[in-house]
Amino acid sequence: MMKSMWNLVLTILILCALCSSSNAQKKHNYYDGPYISVKGDDIKLQWIANGKVKDSTVHKNAATTFKNHRLPTIDLSNLDFKKDAFIRYDSVDQFVALSDIHGQYDLFIKLIKAQKVIDENNNWIYGDGHLVIVGDIFDRGKKVIETLWFLFFLEKQAEANGGKVHVLLGNHELMVLHNDVRYIDPKYRYTSGAFKTPYNEFFSQETVLGSWLRSKNICTSINDIAFVHGGFSKKVLEKENSLKILNQTFKDNLLDTEPEQNEEDGLLSLLFFDNGPLWYRGYADPSGFNLENANEILNLLNVRSIVVGHTSMPRIVSLHNNKILLIDSSIKFGKTGEVLVYRDSTFYRGQLSGDLILAEDKTNEDSSSPFQYIYNVGDKDLVIKIITDLDELIENKEYEPYQPAQLIAYHNSEFNRSWDIRLRARGNMRKKICHLPPLKIDFKKNTLDYLGFQGGDKLKVVLPCNDTRNYQQGLYKEYLVYKLYEQIDSLALRTKLIDLVFEDNGKAKYEFTGFFIETEEEYQERNDLTILEKGIITSGGIERSNLLKFAFFQYMIMNNDWSFYNRHNVEFIKCKNYKVPLVVPYDFDYAGIVNQDYAMPTDNLGMKHLREANFRCKDVTIEEMKSIVELYNSKKDALLKTVENANYLDKRNKSQFLSDITRFYKKINDEGKWKKKFLNK
Repeated sequence: MMKSMWNLVLTILILCALCSSSNAQKKHNYYDGPYISVKGDDIKLQWIANGKVKDSTVHKNAATTFKNHRLPTIDLSNLDFKKDAFIRYDSVDQFVALSDIHGQYDLFIKLIKAQKVIDENNNWIYGDGHLVIVGDIFDRGKKVIETLWFLFFLEKQAEANGGKVHVLLGNHELMVLHNDVRYIDPKYRYTSGAFKTPYNEFFSQETVLGSWLRSKNICTSINDIAFVHGGFSKKVLEKENSLKILNQTFKDNLLDTEPEQNEEDGLLSLLFFDNGPLWYRGYADPSGFNLENANEILNLLNVRSIVVGHTSMPRIVSLHNNKILLIDSSIKFGKTGEVLVYRDSTFYRGQLSGDLILAEDKTNEDSSSPFQYIYNVGDKDLVIKIITDLDELIENKEYEPYQPAQLIAYHNSEFNRSWDIRLRARGNMRKKICHLPPLKIDFKKNTLDYLGFQGGDKLKVVLPCNDTRNYQQGLYKEYLVYKLYEQIDSLALRTKLIDLVFEDNGKAKYEFTGFFIETEEEYQERNDLTILEKGIITSGGIERSNLLKFAFFQYMIMNNDWSFYNRHNVEFIKCKNYKVPLVVPYDFDYAGIVNQDYAMPTDNLGMKHLREANFRCKDVTIEEMKSIVELYNSKKDALLKTVENANYLDKRNKSQFLSDITRFYKKINDEGKWKKKFLNK
């Protein structure tokens, strides 16, 4: 049933692509492929070049090299390969393992270059060492085919030098082979439509890559260390604990055929679904997988360690003294990652710099945290669901008591992990006037430690004041103001938009987009500074150029909801390179450019309306004015581009933002007016 449904979905997608194929050819300059099949003495090639369909057939005897400056170079005379048998490898001196590449070819290459697996020309230099890819090359990223062809030929080089490349299948390989293409990049949907071919057929048994993938194992063993994409559940191992049989069962029965899900007691059903070795996530559950569970699994397999991917971590995580190693270090986001290095009978975390850190060493950590992890995720890659008693939260929001909740993370609609947390309302005015208050989320520190986070046990999230379109747009506008200040000051607080679902008793009550803002603790650590929490600081005591940047920004966004004396919506900070404090703004919901309907003009300034711009900085000299105008003029293009790229705003609000910023620049570049308005005020 599931397979039939996705076949139907794919057919619809292809038909849609075909209906607009002539336009699509003009709009897209994709490069993809080559996809190669061998039929008798002929080699058939298909590829996309600058959005155009290309194909060719070459006789084997005439085959040389496929070359295209934007695609992998393929030696067409070297397309044979050996099928992977299951072997327990012993006495291997060194190996490198990583997982969940997800089309991030460039980052993958950088990582294995850093650990000297390949040279500058991408050739094998690892001698008799082993490279293990623990599943999930497919989906999400744009360079899946580049990764597959690279590994196809690298394993030949490795074997010629006495080494070995292990490409293990993950759940996303299985999904594509079964025509579940929910997560493929739009480039591959385009290829499917352009060739009028369901995408999985590019990896049929008749194709080189399809046949090669079907020859791969789901697990292997090196020095009594087992490798598998998801993990071995107790339910599976109680039925079958032979790695050799598990591999063969997959190859014989599951690569092209889906078992009936209602056969709950059957081995095939257990292997294919959530408890199966490609899908299981139990090892990443701090509340449900302890040392006793780990020892039980290891004893059933007769191994000393298990290495798994599948569940995203901020770094490689060692559990229970290296008995379980979680190595999905979030390479899928394309920003950073790690590899597991085994050398001299010791596990290390291999860094992009080439450095090695003991896998179980927690004394030399970066500031990885839940906020940092969320900040690195693609804008629409993550959805967070929070399950709690919403009536209790809303009823008690003004008193800010903590209450229990569960937080669940979904990457591209795929469940990834969950935490038991507690949360409470926060904020001054918003908790009083908004139906949905801003929240503070508190994680258990031992849970974060288990999952590889070394700091930041708190998260601050800002929500729309209510679940209506106007308030959602209001939140987007406030978020955009934070992003604008990032263009002005490198010390700005960081924020991240996130899609949220709030559930109560299993029923979704709210779905909207909020944003996370980094906590004071993380902000201080990231910038190596100190927030000054006590003492009276006036404008005269603040570093002058910083004060002017701050004052002109507040003038630009028409924000008067701040005060130095009351420390209202400002943070005073002390940096090493400055003798006097600096100031950083936050909370912009009362800014005129945001124009929330609950916001009121500031009484003590004699304001008549919210969108009244007041320049609040004294004793500005001509030299200072020229300098700050020059600074803001240098930022104009970046500010306008930030607004233009804010596709979450509707047309009306984006136009208003652009108009407000343009008007600000017109004012500050009229020398006659600013001499009267700003100087010596």
